Amino acid sequence: MKICIVGPSFGYGGANIVASTIGKELSKENEVFYYSYKFRENYSKLPEDKLFFSSKKEKRMLSKFGKGLELAFKKEFTPSKYKKNEINDLFEIIEKNSVDVVILNSFIAVTIFAEELKNKFSNIKVIAWMHEDPDYAFNELAKNYLTSFSKSLKIVDSIVCLSEKAYDIYREINNNTQVIYNPMVLESGRISDLNDKVVSFTARLNVKVKGLDFLCEIAREIPDDWKIRIAGNGRPEEVQEFLNLISERNVSDKIEYVGPLKGKALEEHYLKSSIFLSTSRTEALPLVIIEALSYGLPIISFDHSGAKELLDNGEIGILVSDFDTQLMVKKINLLIMNKSLRKKYQDKSLLKAKLFDINVIMSEWKNVLND
Repeated sequence: MKICIVGPSFGYGGANIVASTIGKELSKENEVFYYSYKFRENYSKLPEDKLFFSSKKEKRMLSKFGKGLELAFKKEFTPSKYKKNEINDLFEIIEKNSVDVVILNSFIAVTIFAEELKNKFSNIKVIAWMHEDPDYAFNELAKNYLTSFSKSLKIVDSIVCLSEKAYDIYREINNNTQVIYNPMVLESGRISDLNDKVVSFTARLNVKVKGLDFLCEIAREIPDDWKIRIAGNGRPEEVQEFLNLISERNVSDKIEYVGPLKGKALEEHYLKSSIFLSTSRTEALPLVIIEALSYGLPIISFDHSGAKELLDNGEIGILVSDFDTQLMVKKINLLIMNKSLRKKYQDKSLLKAKLFDINVIMSEWKNVLND
């Protein structure tokens, strides 16, 4: 089978890393191509002869003007109108390589390409891989092109989503919807001894989405001999915004930013910590929590849908509602002061982590591809 995975990027970030990981696993039995239509990145070292980038970019001023006109008169716009070069590049990849299946990675890739693909190639299977929390996707991310987004979800051959909540919503739109968890990407086998006075945090450095403003509030209140160690990356302006926030909130003595990590360095990031923290405002199924579970870390998170799914509504880890940073601080300090409690949650984390074994996940993907 010849498969093409399409997304805005194959750079840093959970959805991009997972797509690359699944692609590499699928390539053991199939020929897999990758098409990044927006950013020219290869964070996961995909084979260069299989990785394609768009040859041309949209004319930004013209595109902005066109979208503005559509919004003014129709109250929404159609994203595919402004990505004709990117669409044609994908068509060329498909035709030259006789692609059988296209996996559209993320809500925006689905919105741009799904209808165009179904109109052009009636024999190709198109799968929408939805990494975003559906409430966030419909109410924020796609709010200016809901018609295109909804229509695209209806016409794809299959939707793959990450949680039971997402399944209930997408199943109403497209009958052929299934849940497949993201796999554990790092090769583990080792677990934290829970002795280091470090709270680990891993995220793409988007201040609003990842709740980095909350993180700075929380950092002020942890004991002086503990630190929050952050591994993450983002666009240069995102990194700078975060560094400015640390300075403005006077928490540089409590927050240790170590930059982007992967492989053994990322593994050590988890192993040399005793608690994992998530302050995101929204997540569908965060890869970083899956990673933390597999290293036996107690998890504490705001109760976004991804954390609820992964932590079984608070049975596996600690959930805090309403972005209550003071309650979050109390819960973190409770774990800090009580190693036996950390050990209790470690046991739960390791049990849950077994669900994200790559072999289990790939079996489910094979079923979708061959259905």
